[in-house]
Amino acid sequence: MNSNTSARAARCALLGLVLAAAAVAQDGVVTRAPERFEQVLWCSDAAAGAAVAKARGFSAVQLGRGVDPAPIVQQGLGFYLDQPIGKGLLELRDEQWQPVRDAYESTRDPATLVRPGCLRTPGVVAKAAEEAATEARRVAGPGLRFVALADEPSATRHDAPLDTCRCEHCLAAFRTFLGRRFPNVDAANEALGSHFTSFADVLPPTVDQLRRRELGDTALPKDLRPFALWLDFVDEQYAATVRTMADAVRLAVPGVPVGITGLQTPAAFGGTDYARFADALSLFEPYPVAGAPELVRSLAPRGSHHYATLSPPDAVSLGAVSPRSFVHAQVAAMACAGLAGVVVWNDGTIADAQGKDTAFGAAVAHALRSLAPALDACAGATVVPSDVWVVESQASVRVWWMLDSARDGMTWVRRFPSYERTHSTSQAARLAWLRLLQDLGMQPRFVTENVLPERLLRERPRCLVLPATIALADRTAQAIATYVKNGGVVLADHSTGLYDGSLRRRDAGALDELFGIRERSLAVDDQWVQEGASVSRERGLPLAERGLRGELGEPRSAGDAHVERTVERGRAIYLNAPVVAYANWRLNPAAVEPARDLRRRVRAVLHSAGVDPVCEVRGEGLPTCIDRSRLLLRDGRTVLAIRVNALDAPAVLQQLANAPARALRLELAKAATLRRLDGDVVGEGKGFDVHLDPFGALFFEVVR
Repeated sequence: MNSNTSARAARCALLGLVLAAAAVAQDGVVTRAPERFEQVLWCSDAAAGAAVAKARGFSAVQLGRGVDPAPIVQQGLGFYLDQPIGKGLLELRDEQWQPVRDAYESTRDPATLVRPGCLRTPGVVAKAAEEAATEARRVAGPGLRFVALADEPSATRHDAPLDTCRCEHCLAAFRTFLGRRFPNVDAANEALGSHFTSFADVLPPTVDQLRRRELGDTALPKDLRPFALWLDFVDEQYAATVRTMADAVRLAVPGVPVGITGLQTPAAFGGTDYARFADALSLFEPYPVAGAPELVRSLAPRGSHHYATLSPPDAVSLGAVSPRSFVHAQVAAMACAGLAGVVVWNDGTIADAQGKDTAFGAAVAHALRSLAPALDACAGATVVPSDVWVVESQASVRVWWMLDSARDGMTWVRRFPSYERTHSTSQAARLAWLRLLQDLGMQPRFVTENVLPERLLRERPRCLVLPATIALADRTAQAIATYVKNGGVVLADHSTGLYDGSLRRRDAGALDELFGIRERSLAVDDQWVQEGASVSRERGLPLAERGLRGELGEPRSAGDAHVERTVERGRAIYLNAPVVAYANWRLNPAAVEPARDLRRRVRAVLHSAGVDPVCEVRGEGLPTCIDRSRLLLRDGRTVLAIRVNALDAPAVLQQLANAPARALRLELAKAATLRRLDGDVVGEGKGFDVHLDPFGALFFEVVR
């Protein structure tokens, strides 16, 4: 068979999978709801690990590609199918990725930017999808809990910044992609800053080339469109691969959750733009980084299964906190989030070489046993969102990466995930706004910018939050302005709409008129949020942008804070504050003043918009970090879940546990009867005195 025949056969196979998947969707196949909280132990050897899991009360283990599930089933356990095609396509191992990065880092030659397991190699995706479906069918049965297509998936490696893949197939596909975007090559040249005579000749500029052109000036970079175009192409290509794989496996095992474990937080690189593929999946296990679990929960289809990974806690970060207490707090948080299950990593961490429980193993067993009633009752529950939307902008993620990395020079290729966690403005903004709203008693809903205009035509949130949304498409800006004029409230922190959707810098923010902003600076040094942190030396709640002035605001020597404007029936508030720092401020005794001021301002805006907490929790010496969730359980009950939201600061939990026990006053907006999950009535009314274990959680059924 020649190469043309092979490619044609692969295309036919792929078309068959797509059409079959469409038929399944039309038939209305629904993912089965969880029956209980799944307790999964990841084992290095599934057969041997099954006995370890069984002895410790786990309900399932992972099953690798080609492994016989019989020994697991014989133990009375379930399993999930882990990476049915192995690694090398949806995710790469370090030994595959590092040579590519090292070669480019040393030579800067674009010819080295070839991804092992290129997604555009003719027939490779169709073949992989068929293999994944075959593997899923091989292990299908009552023991199969879910299928994880990939673990730690990425178009690169995690969110490693490298503009792969530049093989002949990807370059040809990119030229086709440009042909769909632009009417002619001249329009494409204008966006790329190039002078090619035909689409067939186009070569995308590398990140290095763009950085040399755009970075280093005193002002913000003017035109990042080539960056956006290449990343659009990569994200689109990667999402199409994920969707093809998911469709094939879902057809093979109808009703079984199909998705991804080790899901990365959205980043400029890696293809992790959730909005492009979340609706094709029904199983999600995101890492708890930068608000990723809450973001996924907002974007996932209704009825999806959500899992978390549980690993041994770091002894240094725990300090004097016992692993038993901290693991209990982690598992309690899973119940509060309505997770379908947990994957414990791994059999080697819960039992030693002699088969005895480790400290971590004992802690896991105690937490899962003591919290079993709440975990099982809340498994698969829906977290009822508050009437406040937080906009998620992938375009802004890209701009912030470029700005954050400006000082890296040629070492930008080594901005690893661990570094990004503490030096990424987009990650810090998402997490900070999430924690701020949670501390105020809210559970916000994330809405992606690409669907916001249409969503605002059908729905009207009481408040719309723009977190460091530095890039906004024109149509999105227009939709937001219309929303405000019709009575909505928009709340932004800083840098809003300085770039359009294609990443070309504007002369003024897209919503400056809406907010009443008269002056602003586009100088790099006047942007006081850099690499996810506030660089201002002001006391109290600092400014985020120097030189910003509004029609109505709080004047300071360096600029105006809290610029506000009433627009017809609505309001627009521009804080000009570094909300990105709040996740660090909130549990830091030295940052009480700015944290309190920020909460006061945002609380006032939300209250005026008609957005109030799920409930009020008051008490002497009570910290502000009390998470309150309203859960809709599988059986229709409404449950109020309350916990101390301080897993990032175990010492705070220990400090509260060491203090004398104090009653908390729980206040509802309307009178109701509260029952514990076991049916015992707590009382009836609007106010209740309760006790909360800082390392645990409270669960009350609310009956009105």
